[in-house]
Amino acid sequence: MNKNSRAQSFRELHKKIESPCQSPAISMKKHLKILLLEDNPSDAGLIKRELSMSGLVFTLHVVDTREDFIIGLNNFEPDIILSDHALPKFNSLDAFAIVNKNYNIPFILVTGTVSEEFAVSCMKAGVNDYILKHSLKRLPASIENILAGDLIKREKEAVEELHRQLKNAFREIEEKNKNITDSIIYARKLQEAMLTETDMLDELVSDWFVYNQAKDIVSGDFYWLEKCDDKLIIAVVDCTGHGVPGALMSVAGTIMLNKIINEKQITKPADILDELNVEISNFFRQKDPKDGMDVAVCSINLNTHLIEFAGANRPLWIMHQHGLEEIKGTKRAISGTRDNDHELPGFKTNFKQAEPGDMLYLFTDGVIDQFGGEKSKKLMKKRFKTFLSSLRFKHMIQQKVIIENYMNDWKGDHEQVDDMLLFGLKL
Repeated sequence: MNKNSRAQSFRELHKKIESPCQSPAISMKKHLKILLLEDNPSDAGLIKRELSMSGLVFTLHVVDTREDFIIGLNNFEPDIILSDHALPKFNSLDAFAIVNKNYNIPFILVTGTVSEEFAVSCMKAGVNDYILKHSLKRLPASIENILAGDLIKREKEAVEELHRQLKNAFREIEEKNKNITDSIIYARKLQEAMLTETDMLDELVSDWFVYNQAKDIVSGDFYWLEKCDDKLIIAVVDCTGHGVPGALMSVAGTIMLNKIINEKQITKPADILDELNVEISNFFRQKDPKDGMDVAVCSINLNTHLIEFAGANRPLWIMHQHGLEEIKGTKRAISGTRDNDHELPGFKTNFKQAEPGDMLYLFTDGVIDQFGGEKSKKLMKKRFKTFLSSLRFKHMIQQKVIIENYMNDWKGDHEQVDDMLLFGLKL
């Protein structure tokens, strides 16, 4: 750097630091700890006097050797450091090197005279400011500006660190969420594999459909089918909860129905519900009525079309030429406790003679409990019954498409409140 360039740099630097400083008054509210490296008591007194007159609240700790300076850094824990340049056995460059390497404390050079090259080199090295001793009036404002800038810097670093931590946490949560979701998706495949094969149904009835809409990936609603001699037994089950808990209950329910009907040869709907109540109670081995399921069981004689039905809080709807008829179930659930069984109504088998062409519907309460429509109300049984009646002359596969569209339109932007399952077949 030539002489003219150095002079220009020095003038620009000096102009910058001599410009009026807007005090943010941040240090006025804080008791500052100032470490002063100075071997001239008179200069130290002038500095203290100038700071006191400015209104700063501070404690000034004066040292004049390397050893005392290091002790002051560790024990006094200053907010800011003021340093004369030349001391007998120590100077500002050595002091700044210690601070710059091991500490994060603002550093101001306060000296009598310095060359322009030295001033520029100090500022480029990282010294926060330099004050000439004949311009001490600028020192208080410089301290406040530096501390304010240091506070902003620290806050920015804290925000950046928080952002980094949040970003890492989000990445970790995202990865765990993906692993959990992948596991649940695989669980859905297992759950679907447990559902009764529908090939048998295609051979036994002319037309049928299943509308199955889980609230989450896996469902607490499921259907179960079995042919016993000349009868087709259908169960539609709504287990407590939804998602993973509901899905686990559905697996247990499927196993229990297989045991009751295939192993124990119990085929009457009311008896099936009674036995299922026993199995659920034994399965949980606890007196907790919240664990259980609502069930609709229908037995259809494929030759005579005589229908036997029993329900635990679920009905059977039959669409025939006279309209839509409801056969109600018993107002009680399959529960995890049997202590109060004697206080509850017994499950009852209802008999109904159906005709070829009649349509049967079994469904869970998630269908009619769904909020939606212009007034954000539940669908409710009456409204859904009217809608379903309008599909009387549609094939079952057509009905499924229409029902899906209707439920999507009804739900709109509302969250799905529960699993939904509707099973329909035509005799």
